[in-house]
Formats: sequence, C-alpha cells, structure tokens
Amino acid sequence: MVQLMLVIISAFSVICHVRCNPCSEVESIDITNGVLYDNGSIFHNGVEYKSGTWYQSDPSVRLGCPCIGRICLWKCCGANEMYQNKQCTESDLEVVNPFSPTVYKGREALDVSAHVHFFYMYSTLCDEKYLVDTSSSHEELFLQENGTLVEVVQGRPQWLNNQEYCIDMMMENSTETLRMVATVCYPEEPIIDDSKILYVGYAVGLLLSVPFLIATFVVYAFIPELRNLHGMCLMAYCSGLIVAYIFLAYLKIQSGQMRIAMTGCVIIGKYLFNYSILIRH
Repeated sequence: MVQLMLVIISAFSVICHVRCNPCSEVESIDITNGVLYDNGSIFHNGVEYKSGTWYQSDPSVRLGCPCIGRICLWKCCGANEMYQNKQCTESDLEVVNPFSPTVYKGREALDVSAHVHFFYMYSTLCDEKYLVDTSSSHEELFLQENGTLVEVVQGRPQWLNNQEYCIDMMMENSTETLRMVATVCYPEEPIIDDSKILYVGYAVGLLLSVPFLIATFVVYAFIPELRNLHGMCLMAYCSGLIVAYIFLAYLKIQSGQMRIAMTGCVIIGKYLFNYSILIRH
C-alpha cells in the first residue's frame, strides 16, 4: 500500500512539473548566473525576475520567464547580428545596434521604438520554416504593436503570433538595399495522440482502483459463506484485474513520458492476453 501511494504521489508530481512552470521552455532564458535576493527575485542582465516569474528545470539551472509582463519578439540572429549572404554575421550598422524595426498598427507606422517596446529572444522556435523576403514585390511584413506579424503574400494577409516567426535584417552584399525578413514556422501537424497529462491521469485512475479490488478479493477469500461458485468467479476476475491494472498503469506512465521499449510492451501484452483467457475459464 505504501508503494502504491508513492507511485500516485510521483504521478501527481509529474503532472505538476508539466503544468506548474510559469512559462514554456521556448519562452524561458537561462538566468543561472543572475543574483538571487532574499525576497525570491533574481536580477540578470538588467532585468528583474520576481518570484513566480522564474523556475528551476533542475537543481543547478534557473530559467526566467521574461515574457511575463512583457511582449517578447524573436530575433533570428543573435544580438548585434544580421543576415549577410543568408548567414548570421556580426554587424556595426545602426539598424541592428540597436535592432529597432518599424512598428505598425495595421499598415500604419507608429512612433514606437521596438528595442524599448519589445524584449528580444534569441532561441530557436522551430526546425521547419520558410523565408519571407520583403525584397520581393509580392511579399510585405508589418510588425504589430502587440508582437504579432502581418505577412502579406500576393495581397493576402496572414496573421502570425509572436511564437510562429522570427525577424531580422538581411543584406546579400554591400550594394543591395537592407531590408527586413522573417522566417516563419510551418504549421504543426495535428497531434492525434493523448497528451502526457492524460497518460498519467489514466495511470493514476487505474492504480486507485487496485486497493478496492484487493479489498473485494480479501472479503470473498476470508468469508466461507461467500466462497461459492459465484464468489470464486468474482475472486478470479478481481485477481485478473489487479494484475492487469498494475501493468496497464505502468504502460500508460511509460507511454506518457519516454515510450516503453517494444520488447517489454510485447511481453506485457502477451501476458495480459493469456492471463485474461485463463481467468475467463
């Protein structure tokens, strides 16, 4: 019983780890080298991360959530860099020192300093992406005040949230006009599988049923009046369900986190199938 409770507590810990972080990993930056104060705040690179806006991914790494209370904007290249010949290269041009693209409301330019208004992020958003180049007469980009991007291709606008693209300046050679470009993530394929939280929830539900099945089995086993044909059949079903639920919970937890090896899955599946046939006869 103690082991069962430990498994349930561990399962709930996994759920909390998945859901209780103040921001996602892509919205996080490493602030391990920041200064931690007694009030729980961390000061890193001129930014204060108050308690509740940072978390620890493991005991030695602290991750901050700069997008809480700020509008984050993903820059394709690093700080003080831009695309030159389609590669990120350090530049001393004013357009990237600081990087401050024009901010719009719809298609109307605003008097907003982007480098003050936005918090720049430099992490990679996605692997599969395509380039939108404003040097083409059919492509336009309008960075909005709320961090969304309006991509206009052949007169058709498409609105992108701030985690679907990154922007930067590009110049092929010293004679070409400097322009803003964006790399846009391809839409993700729909996920048809259950989430990790649901897998863990299934496992917890199965494990919670086991003590009651054990109690039913014990009652019918120790009371002679109940050990008739009906009682023996019920005990057989309970014993089968006890074993099956434990194995199924194990499979659910493994499937929800790191996928059980195929060999182990086949062995457990065959055992459950054969055991279910035996208890039915």
